[in-house]
This record gives sequence, C-alpha cells and structure tokens, in this order.
Amino acid sequence: MAEITTSLDWAEVSIQLENAAKKMKRYGPDMLRMSNGIASMVKKLSEEEVNCRRMGKQTRQHRELVAKINEEIANFERYLTFGVLLSG
Repeated sequence: MAEITTSLDWAEVSIQLENAAKKMKRYGPDMLRMSNGIASMVKKLSEEEVNCRRMGKQTRQHRELVAKINEEIANFERYLTFGVLLSG
C-alpha cells in the first residue's frame, strides 16, 4: 500500500497509481480523474509545508492533510482492485 509523508513523495506514488490505471480499459479515464483530485490535495499539502517551514513546526492542518491524502490513496488502490475484477 502506497503512502506519502511529504508532498515530494507524491511524484513516485502517482506514477505507480497512474500506470496501473492506464492499463485498465474501461475504468482508466475515471481512475485518472480521481488521481488528479488527489494531486490537487497534494498541492495544498505543499503549500502547507511551506507554512510549516516558516513556523518551524508541523501544524495540525499538515497532519490532517497527510492523513486525508493517504486515506484517498488507499481508496484509489481499492477502486483499482475493483476495476480489475469487474473488467476481467
């Protein structure tokens, strides 16, 4: 199961998830849209990381964003599994 701890981790995780989604014929475009939604959350995380560096500590919002993004990544992986099962 893929997880991130910083916004920089998203580059590697997104490649793994999107490659799996691109292999799906029927549900691939929908899965890629979901990936774009997670990417926008990661952009907000990146902005919050700048704020954390300014403050010199991890903020509550940063912890919440990381948790929410990891939850969405786990959901994405579940949907990938369902999509593979329904396609084949």
